Parts: sequence; structure tokens; C-alpha cells
Amino acid sequence: MDSNQKRFVEDALDLLNELDEGLLQLEANPHASAPLEQVFRTMHTIKGGANMFGFEKIGELAHQLETLYDLVRQGKMQVSDGLISITLHAFDKVRDLFKEKDAAKINNAEALSDHLKSAIEFLKAAESEMVSTGKTSSAASAVNKDELATFFIRVSPTISLTVDGNHPLVFIVLDLEALGTARTFCYKNEKGDVAHWDIFLSTTTSQAEIESYFLFVENECQVNYTKLFACDLFGSDEFKEYLDQFNAVPVDVKALSAFVETLSAKCKETHGSEAEDEVITSSRKKAHHDTYIKVSKRKIDDLLNWISELIILQAQLTNATSGLNSPAINEVTEQLELITNRLRDTSLEIGLVPIETLVTKFKRLVRDLSKTLNKKVNFLSEGAETEMDKDVIELMADPMIHIIRNAIDHGIETPAERKAAGKSEHGTVKLKAFNTSSYVNIIISDDGKGIHQERVLQKAIEKGLVAADASLTEEEVLNLIFHPGLSTASQLSDVSGRGVGMDVVKQKINDLRGHVSIKSTSDKGTSISIKLPLSRSIIEGLLVRVEDTRYVVPLNVIDRIDRIPYTLLNRENQVNKTVVVNEETLSVFSLRQKFHNEAIVPKTADIISVTVHGIRKGIAVDRIEGKMQTVMKPLGEAYHQQDFIAGSTILGDGSLALVLDPSRLFQLSDN
Repeated sequence: MDSNQKRFVEDALDLLNELDEGLLQLEANPHASAPLEQVFRTMHTIKGGANMFGFEKIGELAHQLETLYDLVRQGKMQVSDGLISITLHAFDKVRDLFKEKDAAKINNAEALSDHLKSAIEFLKAAESEMVSTGKTSSAASAVNKDELATFFIRVSPTISLTVDGNHPLVFIVLDLEALGTARTFCYKNEKGDVAHWDIFLSTTTSQAEIESYFLFVENECQVNYTKLFACDLFGSDEFKEYLDQFNAVPVDVKALSAFVETLSAKCKETHGSEAEDEVITSSRKKAHHDTYIKVSKRKIDDLLNWISELIILQAQLTNATSGLNSPAINEVTEQLELITNRLRDTSLEIGLVPIETLVTKFKRLVRDLSKTLNKKVNFLSEGAETEMDKDVIELMADPMIHIIRNAIDHGIETPAERKAAGKSEHGTVKLKAFNTSSYVNIIISDDGKGIHQERVLQKAIEKGLVAADASLTEEEVLNLIFHPGLSTASQLSDVSGRGVGMDVVKQKINDLRGHVSIKSTSDKGTSISIKLPLSRSIIEGLLVRVEDTRYVVPLNVIDRIDRIPYTLLNRENQVNKTVVVNEETLSVFSLRQKFHNEAIVPKTADIISVTVHGIRKGIAVDRIEGKMQTVMKPLGEAYHQQDFIAGSTILGDGSLALVLDPSRLFQLSDN
């Protein structure tokens, strides 16, 4: 693929997500006009871009399907499950083909031809049905002159190009001319490049559709639209003579508007009182005035890496100048620290995307799976605007899909079963997301039959995971479903039942330094809660020391810090201590007694009280050195098994500090 084709594919993937959303809304409300118009415009845009960049088969497929939805717009056919399904499946294949790097292979894909054939057959069947029911007529297909409008469009490239070049803008102008009656004037600058095109176009195409032609080149041009009048001005000899002057000089929009007003009375006499009698001007500026720009993820990753290095360098500078008694230097380092902090926060926000980017995918999953299993399931989302690290969202997509599949397959009952249980025939799967401190919480719940805990325990006993006489808490029983190979499904299916998946879900969440928990009530439903760090790269931490080793404890889990005599920790030779801190009995994990030498011990110990999964515990260290920004760096393969170490960071003096994961640390102590 060339660069233009790659850019089209990137934009088309976004359009396909919009198309899915529109189709699902249209299926839920077949008589709504807004999603119908969205679906039609999106397919029209995909068709135009595909034909422009050499994906003719995709363009033809979009054209055939677009024709079907145009018939719906005209009231000649109804939205049906078959129409929605054939569209979704066709563009699913297009989405899959876009993973291919060779444009020729995409265009020549046999599967694409199959979907095109299905679309043509569906269209023929629809047309045959219209003929038999008498819904079609020659009058209905004739152009309604009241729908005609004349536009003035100025296209100003923001890049250098020639009128005889092969840039997509040149072909877009030609495509616009083909929409109706048109006259185009091209003006060049001193270098001979195109300064701008002035296009007069009389067409039945709406302005929204005209704007869609420029979707894939919006960063390379500025386009201004002026709707001159709601009739065909080319029908006026006076208007055509007026345009002749623009062969030499560019169009003056104000003068043009004044001239059009003089023709308004004649146009109203010709086309009736429904014609508009005012000039509607709307300008849309593209390119560098856009609110959003698309940037390569590689560039964002590079930016984050360099900002991470800047934070380390800033810490080194602060450390190197701390001994200098210079107000000027201190002021500069303080300002640098302030700016670095702001730059860090901004850089983290750049890498965050809303969870709603996954919502459409989940809606599709629920729709397709409920049809496969003959169940009625609604999908609800709350807090979809909650933002997460883009890498985290991509890594969490598959685990969340698996949880939703399990909810529909194992949790939600059939309509008959729900009705017998006094429930609505429609089950509900809900995704809820919200922020707490520097964590993102995701809860996926259903109102199904819940997890049969006795069956889970029995399966675990059969597989030897627990002893037959073991006494487990409700939480421990539910956590058994995370063991590989454990499944309570009575039979295998294409959906689930092989006992693989939930162990992978937990492993992926663990890899992201997250936590997952389950709550389930019989006949009420199941709720799976996932807690993930907002960012994987930069965190606020508390720098502590034990002997000559430094550790970083994430600041967001710390409640308070207390200092106690070390003798209170040294009463018995155990890693886990129970001490009274601030008149509260606290279970304390001693880093010194676990990992270090106790030959020479300090007089006091600092107890860091942290709350992990709703439980308060303590971490004992020799002393606190202060708060710091921590740039997370991965550890080598030798440390992969030490999961209580989340990563490492380089300090201002060049030494290394280990970043602790309190949750894993306490799991280590419990084990």
C-alpha cells in the first residue's frame, strides 16, 4: 500500500466502527431517521474513499448496500434483520481484509466477491418485491426539482500540488463535478501550484454528503461551502453569463451573494413559493484548524519515553544542585520541576482514550451471541467516557469480551427460563466504568442465574484442586473459576465450555498490575470487578530505604505513615507482625526481615499504612526519604517471577530503586 491507501484504511476503520454503531441503533429502532442517515452517509463516504484509493471492489460493495438503504430512505422497503445482518457481515469482512498489507490482495479477495454477490442478490430480491407490491414507479425515481440546490465551494490546498497531478484532491474535484451541473475555476500561485479551486455546483446531493468527499484529505486542504440558493441557478442565462468573469479573477463571495439575491425573485416564480429566499452560508475550515489530529502511536510512545527521561534528568539536576546555596539556581530547578510535572500530566492524557471505543464492539458481540444462543439480551454501558491508557484498553479488549461471552452463555437464561423465574424475557449485561484515585474500575455484571457455587466446588474436588473435606469461603469458591481447565458447562459449544479463558483473563489483569474479584448471587446474577492502574509508565511514589536498598511505594494506596521503635517489630522472628499503630491493631509486613540482614538494625521503623482491596495493612521500612515521580522501567527476565516488584526506576543520583506492588507483596506474605 502507498501512504494514501494506508491513511484511507486508518480512517475507514474508524468509519466502520461508526457504521456498526449506526446499524445497531437502526436495528433497535427501525423507524428512526437519524441512524438511517448516519448509516447511509457512512457507506457513501466509504464508497467514495475506496474508489478514490484503488479499492474498487470495496467501493462496489458499499455502493450496492448503499442502494438498499436508499430504498429504505425512500420508504420503498423496511429495515429487516436480514438487511442489518448482511451489512454487518459484509463490512466485518472488509475490516478483516484491511489487516492485509497488499492492496491487490484486498481487492482480489474471493470472500469480498461472495459478499458483493450476496448484496446484489438481496437488492434484486428487494426490487422484485417492490414490483410485486407496486411500491415502485417511474415518478418516484424522477428527480424532484424542489430538492435541487446550487452551491459555491472553495477548495484551498494546504500542500503543494499541480492540477495535472495524481493527488486525491484533483480527483475529488472531478467527482464533485459529476454530482450535477457544475463549473470549476482553478487558480494558480506564482510557482504554478494550485492556489484554490472555485466550484459552482447544482445538485440534489446534500451538503453533508459533499463534505464527506473530503474526509480522507481534510488535513491537506481547507474547504468553504456556501449554499447559494435552493434551485438550479444554471437554468438562468444571466447566472451563466455572470460566471464568465471568473475566468480571470477569483470569486468575491460577498459580491456573489448580492448578485444571487437579484435572481431570487425569478427563481421563486419558476419553482414556487416553497423556494428559499435567503442565502445560507456555512463555512467549515479543515486542516490545521481541526480540533483533533491523528498521530502515529509510535510518535506518542517516543514522546512518552523522552518525557520519562526528562523526569529522570530533572531529578538528577535537583539532586546535584541541592548542596548549592544559590537562590537563583533553586528558583530555576523549582520552575523546571513545575513545568516537568505539567508536561508529565499532559503526556499521560495524550495516551488516554475513552472506554467507549470498545462499547460498539461489545454491542456487536451481545447482538450476535444472543442470536446464536436464542436468547434476548440487552447491553448497557455507564461511564463509557472514562479514559484509560490506550495500550491497557487494547490488552483488556479480549479479556472483557470473554467475560461478556461467559455472562451470556452461562449467566443469562433463555426467555422461557426467565419467564418461569418471574423475570423479564430480556436479560441485561452491563458495563460500568469509573475512576478512583489513579485507578480505573470496570464492573461487568449480568442479571442471570448466577454462579452455582456447589457445582464449582464439586468440579474443583473432581479435578483435585481442593480436598474433599476442605472448608472454603464464598470468595475462595468463586475464585476457583480462575483455575485452568475448570468449567461447569454441561456440554461443549462454539461459545464456551472447555475451561479455558478465565485463567487467561486473570493472568492478563495480573500482567497489568490489576486486580479482579467476583460476586455472585443465586438467581440474581454475577458481577466481575476489575481494577487497573490508570497509567503503566509514570506514577507518584514514596521513596523509602531498607539498609542500602531503595524502594518506591505507589502514593495512591498510602493512608498514613507512623514511626515506632524497631523493638516492637523484633519481638519474634516472623515476617508478618501484628503491632499497635495509632491505637489500631495492624498486620505489618517487614521488608528488612524478609529480604535483608538483621545484624545491624535501626532504632526506629516507619510503618506505611496502605489499603489494598479494602483491607488495611502495613509495610515496615527503615526510613522514608520523600515523595517523587516514578518513571517505570521494565525489569529483566530474571525478575519476571518476582511479581511483587512492579518495575524499577532510576533516581536522581543514578542509582536504582525497585517499585513495589503492595497487592502482590501481601499475597507473598500470606503465602
